[in-house]
Amino acid sequence: MIERSSFLTSLAAVGAVGAVPGVASAAPASGTPYKIGVTFPLSGPLATLITNARGGPELAVEQINAAGGVNGHPLELVYEDTQGTPEGGIAAMRKLVQVNGVQAVLTIFTNVVTAQMPLADALKVPTMSTVESPGLVTKSQFSFAHTQTINTEAPLLAKYWKAAGYKKLYAFIGNNAYGQLIEPTVKKVANDLGMEYAESFIDLNQTDYRGVIAKARDFNPDMVFVSAQGSSAETAVIRQIRELDITAPIYDPGNYFYDRSWRAAVGPYVNGMYFVGLNMDSRINPAFVEAFKKKNGQSPTYIAAELYDIIKIYAYAIGKVGYNGVAIRDVIANLNGLPSVFGGKIQMGADHYSISSTMDVWNVRGGELLHALPVKATH
Repeated sequence: MIERSSFLTSLAAVGAVGAVPGVASAAPASGTPYKIGVTFPLSGPLATLITNARGGPELAVEQINAAGGVNGHPLELVYEDTQGTPEGGIAAMRKLVQVNGVQAVLTIFTNVVTAQMPLADALKVPTMSTVESPGLVTKSQFSFAHTQTINTEAPLLAKYWKAAGYKKLYAFIGNNAYGQLIEPTVKKVANDLGMEYAESFIDLNQTDYRGVIAKARDFNPDMVFVSAQGSSAETAVIRQIRELDITAPIYDPGNYFYDRSWRAAVGPYVNGMYFVGLNMDSRINPAFVEAFKKKNGQSPTYIAAELYDIIKIYAYAIGKVGYNGVAIRDVIANLNGLPSVFGGKIQMGADHYSISSTMDVWNVRGGELLHALPVKATH
């Protein structure tokens, strides 16, 4: 678990520079590179999310190498394209481990992680991801997640929706593995609050959602929930909701506000939106945010920050036990006290998930992402 503490300068510094606790800094790294495999969708409908996200691990590697690497060895990221599919995820991981010899893998997205988990156990190589599907990686000995989940977001949603007095919720949820996993939780929160609930599962490969949005308009919701993992489908749905004159507040459990391509795709309709979960608040770690902006030309999303943390976790584990998948896995499973870029320290839970207490409900006001204020429903 990541426990939030006061905004200590020392913790901010650890998150922003290359030094990793337990890994001695030295002269510039010159040994054989320690490769970390990265299985990301570099093409396909989920690729739009990766531009910002990959800036996190790339910044971490750059900083670690500048500070001497890990025991004199530089880290190296080796990318393989999953195309956002299970088959692509398996092929990418096999190549990285069996051809490139990587002993640690960074991955993303529920359908890919689900397919890779048995392979991680078979190859005895750990994977770490930002996958937000609750209970998923618990099923694998070698799979871990450093992230939020809908289960940890649900109490925030329930508290805020109850205070707002919402009565009618319409949900647009991606018709993929992640969407199928979170739908029961979203529906339960609404039902427990006595809200009328209706939903549509959306195909991530389409671009025109006006038919299902017309159904939502007829439902006349006073609040709309949209979740499609930051994809082009998600941005299209948000635009078309507003273009079809649904004015109810929009809630998104993935905070993509700082992703420039996502924000550009949503356009002016991002104003007034609500996000729930983690946010890379620059007040917690201004040095990291500034370093990221300098390198990438935009602020980091929470996913970029999670991935940054994951590289620090891998560097710490390799520094302690060497470049061996089984040994790295054992360090991660018992991780306790490594500083996080979000503030506080990282502890790995028995379920293979870390959880952040820095989560909140956020609202776009005046072009800025700020802590949400109490609201009243429109009905």
